[in-house]
Amino acid sequence: MNKERTEDGITGLTYEAALAELDILITKLEGGSIALEEAIGAYERGVVLAQYCAELLERTEQRVNQLVVSASGAMSERPLEAVVTTPPEPAATRHLDIARPPMAATPVRPVPPRIDPDDVPF
Repeated sequence: MNKERTEDGITGLTYEAALAELDILITKLEGGSIALEEAIGAYERGVVLAQYCAELLERTEQRVNQLVVSASGAMSERPLEAVVTTPPEPAATRHLDIARPPMAATPVRPVPPRIDPDDVPF
């Protein structure tokens, strides 16, 4: 364990408590209402808290298991495997090999028909 964390009492914090303290420090730093020395100390403690939270998450991810039920109904546990899914391809990009006419540099505006004032019904 890191000596700095032990002295600051970080190792005794739960993940939720460390994250809440980190959130408070971020709010103070973003507000800009604290003195420079206090801001530096808050930043340093925030870095340590962020590292601690990351380590706790890493350990927790290693402990998470998924429950597997076999065809016979027997249950067993195995490490949870992250499922990586790719988002579906947008319809607009599916057929990129189709030749498309070049787009005009300026938009073409249709010319409205000329209306004879004598032809307008009232």
